[in-house]
Amino acid sequence: MTQSRAAWWRLDRRDLYWLLALTLVAGILRFGSPIFLDVFAHPASSAPISAWGIGHNYLDPSLPGLGKPNDIAPNSPFVFDELYFANDAHNDLLGRDYFDPEPPLAKLIIALGIQLFGFNSFGWRFMPALFGTALIPLMYLLARQLLTVRFFAVAAGVLTAFDGMTFVESRTAVIDIIPITLVVLAYLFFHLHLNADSVSRQRWMIVLTGITLGLALGSKWTTLAAYGTIVVILAFRLIVRWTRYDGATGGIALLSLALLPGVVYALSFTRYLMITHGITNLPQPALSFIPFHFNPGRAWTELRDWHWQTWHYHITLTAPHIFYSPWWSWPLDFRPVVYYYTDKGLGIDQTSGAPLVAEIFNLGNPVIWWAATGSLLGIVGGLPALIRDYRSRHALEPAEAALRHAAGPVQQRLYLSIFILVAFFAAWLPFSRVPRGLFLYHMLGGLPPMFLALALTLTYLRTLRGRLPGFAIRVSGAVPAYAYLLMVLGFFIYFYPLWTGLPLTADALNNHVWFAFVKPLPNWCLCYWTSPG
Repeated sequence: MTQSRAAWWRLDRRDLYWLLALTLVAGILRFGSPIFLDVFAHPASSAPISAWGIGHNYLDPSLPGLGKPNDIAPNSPFVFDELYFANDAHNDLLGRDYFDPEPPLAKLIIALGIQLFGFNSFGWRFMPALFGTALIPLMYLLARQLLTVRFFAVAAGVLTAFDGMTFVESRTAVIDIIPITLVVLAYLFFHLHLNADSVSRQRWMIVLTGITLGLALGSKWTTLAAYGTIVVILAFRLIVRWTRYDGATGGIALLSLALLPGVVYALSFTRYLMITHGITNLPQPALSFIPFHFNPGRAWTELRDWHWQTWHYHITLTAPHIFYSPWWSWPLDFRPVVYYYTDKGLGIDQTSGAPLVAEIFNLGNPVIWWAATGSLLGIVGGLPALIRDYRSRHALEPAEAALRHAAGPVQQRLYLSIFILVAFFAAWLPFSRVPRGLFLYHMLGGLPPMFLALALTLTYLRTLRGRLPGFAIRVSGAVPAYAYLLMVLGFFIYFYPLWTGLPLTADALNNHVWFAFVKPLPNWCLCYWTSPG
């Protein structure tokens, strides 16, 4: 008998409450920030709280000299690479030529917000904020598929909601949050496929997995890591017979993963083919709908030259940048990137009389990243014991029905460990071979498995019970598990001014910057930035 949809998704009323609460909190923080407590700065003279929102211009774009086409933030209303991606999205709407060494879909998604709300800060940040908010419930749903313990999903949702990098990227019109959200959606569909109890559900979910992978690839090439992860994981499960198909379902799975991502990726260039481009200098676009016209030869030339130019850009980029960081340092949250800094026109602190400064600092929540890195090391260390435990149960219970009963929980834990490690290392290790300069935000693809690893550690900690040696009191691991999540929230509040550009005194700002080599820098430092990516 087929399960209900709620049982298949592993959701009940309490899950819906958690999903609603986490999504609401994440949405308010992403769309409403910067949120300023005026009750302290202007007691009894204004509203107690001001929510500036994602449309806030950190510098007034009406000031003379701001907003020129070639200006670089902060001398414009754009924050960091919004200068490129927001203008690229606007050019897509206008049908104007531009070159960006990233696939087109993420810019088209940003363009949707511009089309709805205009070419302004709110318009170009709306879709990243929407995707960044959606990431939290998607992580919760994915965790529910991976482990039948609600706390694991709650912890994964909380960690995703209150991490600094997922927060900053959600509030800035750069493209990275969009492909990562699509990756988590693809992982969710894939595990709904693995956990499906009917052939129809199994087939539909693998088709949706292939489509979503294509959308992710059309947003950024780094999502190839997720594509490879799903292929490797499925091949492994088929080899060890944790997953079985009938002939037709196997064929659909093969076609869905072999063809659909490529087809959807190619279709993401539809708008690109409707615009003439300087890199090919063809006399007219390869594609037009009114009147209909399609020239396959020109389309091939456009796509070939774009892919060559993009590949060449990424392997030859040598422009210096003050915030480059080596790939091996990222899991420890080293060398974050300053997205915005100004010390002009922000007024005076009401208490000390010191001038105010503001900074947007793309730093991961340190208490999350450091603990997640330790959790990944713990999973690596515990993997041999899990394998031995699974093999011993397999040897003792050769009958398939008995094996499923005895090895089920062990198999679940073993699979979860394998999935987390494969997803993390696939997203992180390939950067060790990339010759161009890299930034901390390139670790974004590794964050979902990092959050899952830490959530798994907290879930295990929560189950511990016992007595302290030499004491007559019983202790519960639930206390430190919940206390840790409260500490995550505390660190989020502490770093919130640096993630949102709230005005602070220079001393207060310096006290929030923990890494000496990324102390606040003058405006000229951001002018080293020469190209997106």
